[in-house]
Amino acid sequence: MPSTEAYWMNRVLYDIHHVDSHLQRYKADPDTYMAEVPLAAPMKAAIRDNDIGAMYLAGVNPLLLRAHCLGLQIPESMFVASLRAVGEGSTEEPSHG
Repeated sequence: MPSTEAYWMNRVLYDIHHVDSHLQRYKADPDTYMAEVPLAAPMKAAIRDNDIGAMYLAGVNPLLLRAHCLGLQIPESMFVASLRAVGEGSTEEPSHG
């Protein structure tokens, strides 16, 4: 079962890339965009800083992570490197929603 934080992180990423005008609002000011989202500061920072590994470990759906990278034009090599880095340091199975 995904955590409440995983739900909200998934929701933020979904909305950014699937709801009209949200991507522009997010790009203009990620902190303002997420101000009302009930997430802890480190989780908001992971989204804002595009910390793919941290978001993955927090339980964000991998398909939403990939869509996020595509939407923000984050190179695939960075996406893969971030996932590999957490894979090398963790034997824990994430809980994806």
